[in-house]
Amino acid sequence: MASGKKYGLSDFQWIAMVVSVTISTAIITLPRSVGETAGRDSWISIIIGGFVLWAFALFIWLLCRKFPTRTLPEFSILILGRPLGIVVSIIYSLYAFSMCAVVLRILSELVRTWVFIWTPVPVFFVAILITVGYISRMGAVTLGRLMEITILFTAAVLLMLLIPLPEFDFLNLKPVGGEGILKIIQAVPQTAFAYLGFESMLVFFPFIINRHKVLKLTSIALIMVTLLYFINTILVYGVLGIERTLTLVWPLVNYMRIGSLPFVQRVDNVMLFAWTAQIIATVAVHYFSATFTLATLTRRHYHDLWSIACLPIVYAAANLPPDLVAVFAFSDMVGAYGLIINLAITGLMLVVAKIRGLDERQEVKT
Repeated sequence: MASGKKYGLSDFQWIAMVVSVTISTAIITLPRSVGETAGRDSWISIIIGGFVLWAFALFIWLLCRKFPTRTLPEFSILILGRPLGIVVSIIYSLYAFSMCAVVLRILSELVRTWVFIWTPVPVFFVAILITVGYISRMGAVTLGRLMEITILFTAAVLLMLLIPLPEFDFLNLKPVGGEGILKIIQAVPQTAFAYLGFESMLVFFPFIINRHKVLKLTSIALIMVTLLYFINTILVYGVLGIERTLTLVWPLVNYMRIGSLPFVQRVDNVMLFAWTAQIIATVAVHYFSATFTLATLTRRHYHDLWSIACLPIVYAAANLPPDLVAVFAFSDMVGAYGLIINLAITGLMLVVAKIRGLDERQEVKT
């Protein structure tokens, strides 16, 4: 965790990491999952959800800036004592492994449905987990460099979202607010899984070069994510309509099948291949956060060992849901409980640190 620019995460790398770890498989199903409650006003729920999750990111930043050179397992032990700090670190690691498993399983089901129909799901698991394990062993700085490349795939997908635009109809979005404020508010918690990922700041904060700019950089990244979710939902509803969207398992893929290019007949397949890199990046960031946390509990001497030893855990968890319905139920549970767990952990440590007067804040100017 050297502070030199050569060895830390740059501003752009941190923005790219937050965007990459936040945007994953949720974007493909978000119009349907939120639309089941908020209807055609789901885009309002998504914007509100972005503000709510930004407030959560603010709490995490307030905690991390008190201990700028320590990661979650280090300052949790300092604040709560070793036994409880170890428990908190393990809970966070299990949550991160669960996120890996959910994203991995949804990706496998998605690709198997649309592209590799006869390929067994475990084949995808093994191929992706080997890649993720290798990336995790390379360290946080290498992961940040990978995010710089991955964000280019996100930009490519953004451009492809415009291909079906000629079929857009504003009438599919009217009347605005017709579902009622209660439905709009009730749908906000359903956006939790879509926005989770920025809590990896708990682990990556010491690696960031300009730590005094973390809140600004994270805010920029979350604004980008919120805009992407907003645009995605508006376009899907505007082209497909809310009634049709609610009947589709993968609404974004169905949306992409409407458009075509002169040199590409199946734009949806191109989108899936580009988005696979994005999803692998999401899994890699969560996996590194979990294994690095466990390795820190053993004084960081065995991170390579943890990176290999924990792969079966993710594999087993990804195989746990028996069918696609159970997969979506599992993702909803991970999103809801993940938000609660991270919020509880952050709030508890903020309060205890304040009571005990613990604050190792150091302004790092680079």
